[in-house]
Amino acid sequence: MYTYVRKQHKGYYLETSEPIDAEYWAGQIGLTYQDFLEGKWVPLSDEQVAFHNEHPDATVQEVIAMEITPAPERTLADAKKEKTDAISIYDSSDAVNGFTVNGEIGGWLTPSERSNYRSSIEAAKKFSIQELSFYVGDFLMTVTPEQGEYMLDQVQLYADQCAIVTKQHQLAVNALDSIEAVDNYDYTQGYPAKLNFTYPIVIS
Repeated sequence: MYTYVRKQHKGYYLETSEPIDAEYWAGQIGLTYQDFLEGKWVPLSDEQVAFHNEHPDATVQEVIAMEITPAPERTLADAKKEKTDAISIYDSSDAVNGFTVNGEIGGWLTPSERSNYRSSIEAAKKFSIQELSFYVGDFLMTVTPEQGEYMLDQVQLYADQCAIVTKQHQLAVNALDSIEAVDNYDYTQGYPAKLNFTYPIVIS
C-alpha cells in the first residue's frame, strides 16, 4: 500500500495499491512539506504512516517531520486578551443589555433603535400625538411621548453606566501581573441593576 499527501486532495491523504504514475505527474511529486504546500504529491514512508496512525490529529507538517510541534506557551498577554475579549462579549450579552416592562416582558433597545424611537417621539410631540407604539423585543408597546422619552433616557443612562463598568474591568485586568490573577478575575460584578418599567398598555 502506498500513501501520499496532497494539498488539493480532499482530506489530504490518499492510499493506493500502486504508486502514482511518475511520468504522468512529472514535476508534481515532491518530498518536503514545502512541496506539499506547492500542491505536489508527497509520498509517505512506512514510518511517517505509522506516525500518522499514532497521532491522527497531527498536521501534515508534523507527519512529514514525524514530530509534534509543542503548543505555544500561554503568556500573560494572551490571558489578558482572552479575558478582555470575554468582558466585551459579556458587555454585549443579555446578561447586561436588558430591561423588563411590567416585571415580565424582557427586551433591549440598541443605540440605533433608541435614536430612531427618539426621532419618532419628537415627531409625535410636534404634531400633538398623544400615543405612539414601538417594539420592545417581540412586544408592541403603546406609550405617551413623555413615557417613551423617559424610558429612552433611563435606558441611555443605564447603558452609559454599564459602559463605564466594562471599561473599568478591562483596565483592572490589564493591570494584573499574573495569569492566575487574570483567570480568576470576576468581571460580572459591579453592573447596575436592570431597569423595570411599569406601563399599563402593552400589546403582544
